[in-house]
Amino acid sequence: MKVSDQANGTNQQNDCTATPLGRAIHLLGDSWVLLIIMNLLRGSMRFNTLRATLNHISSKTLSNRLKLLEELGFVQRKAFLEIPPRVEYHITEKGQELGDVIAALEKFGNKHLSNLPAPSNNDCQLSTEKPPCDQDTL
Repeated sequence: MKVSDQANGTNQQNDCTATPLGRAIHLLGDSWVLLIIMNLLRGSMRFNTLRATLNHISSKTLSNRLKLLEELGFVQRKAFLEIPPRVEYHITEKGQELGDVIAALEKFGNKHLSNLPAPSNNDCQLSTEKPPCDQDTL
């Protein structure tokens, strides 16, 4: 429920991207986004190299996330005029700021979640359910 709806006593559905915080949570709640950013913080990568570092991600999902991150200015795509064609992705200055967010999540995980058993599968996705908000609404 939106804050204004609470004040008015109405029961309208929550818009998870109505605020900058909501949009950030929506974007960063997708574990693939954080894993892509984490890998690109280490240096530029080609699509297949990046895909190989991410267990269980489909080409379509990786392509969609890279396009989204490029549109939002976190990742830059560089195409080289070579045969065969070569494309590399690298983190932008804006994307580098997410390094602090990732470091904070790692610190939190080390402090509060290190004693939990690892998931039974190797998939980093916590859920196969589609998030309530469409990624394109960011």
